[in-house]
Amino acid sequence: MRFFRLIPGVVFATIPLMAQEPEAPSRGADELRTSVREWIETMQKIQEEEDNWEKDREVLQGYKEGLEKEIEDLKEQIERAKTRKDGGDKQSLDKLAERDRFAAAQDELARQLQVLEKELAAKLPLFPEPLKQTPKVAQGIEALQKSLQLPEDKKTEDVSKRLFNAVELLADVEKFQQSVHVHPELRKDSQGREFKMQMVYFGLAMAYGVNEDGNFALVGRPSESGWQFTERNDLAPQIKTLVASATSEKDSSFTRLPLVQP
Repeated sequence: MRFFRLIPGVVFATIPLMAQEPEAPSRGADELRTSVREWIETMQKIQEEEDNWEKDREVLQGYKEGLEKEIEDLKEQIERAKTRKDGGDKQSLDKLAERDRFAAAQDELARQLQVLEKELAAKLPLFPEPLKQTPKVAQGIEALQKSLQLPEDKKTEDVSKRLFNAVELLADVEKFQQSVHVHPELRKDSQGREFKMQMVYFGLAMAYGVNEDGNFALVGRPSESGWQFTERNDLAPQIKTLVASATSEKDSSFTRLPLVQP
């Protein structure tokens, strides 16, 4: 499920709690409406990022479906070729023609697979480190990179295995994209001091992090050259509240944070 659908439940869950505060100012309703409007605008921006990824995913999904159809067609052709293996001269000629068609189809499948692999490799900088470090994803990325380094005379080999790896990697990335993830990480500040951080990733769109003492905070966005993190110590209290909400079912709360441009 998308983050845009996930977080509003947290917002509405906190409204009754806010209503119960006895010292709320008279203009609380106006402030709440303003906060909700800003929240919606922020979510719309995040939704745009998710939509961009969704368009790319649909392109890769289209390649996957086309290649899977090619595999099924090739399997059928192979079975038909086997049944015509024995026979006279005409059958032998048919077999040769079938072999040529199979070879042409196999070359086309290999070509389409190379397109899929290059498209997927171009998206690797958008993968945050926690996703890349997942054993299954790390193995898939390693296999993908080996496939891209194959010499020209080897790029038609192991087509089925390479296609399966690309499809599985795409599926794992899509799962990460649909959820909110909290990961402990070691990060350095502008002075080179290293801190243990709790990083909250909203799929492939945004990340916020804060250290244990709540005096060092980061905001991250993906870019073509990889994830970029900006030091935002002024947001440390809000991010600390966000981490608490993301790691505890009992401490849900509304947290307003900026959407930093990459």
